[in-house]
Amino acid sequence: MRELIFKNLTTPSSKKREVSVKEVTERNGLVSSTTKRSLYFIRGVHKVHSKDELKKWLEKRKGDSDLNRKFFHILRDCSSKNKEDKLICKMRGSFCIISGNIIYNIVFIHSIRIQIHKSEKVG
Repeated sequence: MRELIFKNLTTPSSKKREVSVKEVTERNGLVSSTTKRSLYFIRGVHKVHSKDELKKWLEKRKGDSDLNRKFFHILRDCSSKNKEDKLICKMRGSFCIISGNIIYNIVFIHSIRIQIHKSEKVG
């Protein structure tokens, strides 16, 4: 059995976009659930009036260690009590989009969660 759930949340007030996909597969008495989420936030909007101003802004951004820092985390949890195995991976970073004379700072978070457990069906 496969079940796909697509979710696209848009909230203009918080400048956030989310896309989520969940897949549930049952095979040989095991249920596997995989959830993938992608979140995007507009962190800043800057208007530039010339190429020189754009170059200055880019040089200033290169020195911002908070924006350039990458984040990657893996968590694995095995529960013999619940007979469940979980794996969670998260990645965070940022990039810029230039549209005309407007620069958008975008922060993204991608995560994947995999859970495997025994099927509760009696058959």
